[in-house]
Amino acid sequence: MGVVIHMQEYLKTKGKRGAGAMGKKILVIDDEPDMVTFYCTVLEEKGYSVTGVNSAQEGLHFLEAGKPDLILLDLIMPDKTGINLFRDLKKDERYKDIPVVLITGIKDVMGGDHKKFFEGLRTRVPAAYLEKPVDPKALLKTVGNILGPAA
Repeated sequence: MGVVIHMQEYLKTKGKRGAGAMGKKILVIDDEPDMVTFYCTVLEEKGYSVTGVNSAQEGLHFLEAGKPDLILLDLIMPDKTGINLFRDLKKDERYKDIPVVLITGIKDVMGGDHKKFFEGLRTRVPAAYLEKPVDPKALLKTVGNILGPAA
């Protein structure tokens, strides 16, 4: 099992969506531990409750424990790609309404037009996209636009 950040805190706030800063839970799924730590640190400093995992499988485990308010999902991972996980989430009644922000370092693969790329896959379009390397201000602005301020 990869690095898991703040698992107990995530489980303690389970079922308290929308209840202030600690109610705004974010699940980060990225196979790079340093990136998970970066996203978690930036978001926690603004009052969000963040859980980070290093694989799609671990992400699914946490989703079964409780629904986050938002998912940050890396597009390319070794065990299951972010695209496949995103498709699965949007087909599942339990998770289809959770906003997902896709994080990618492969702009050329998507051709620069993220919306058109996903429409071509015949799947729902993510709530937002962020290009690697992710700027902390862009991350906070994107999350804030979707969830509102943490506090």
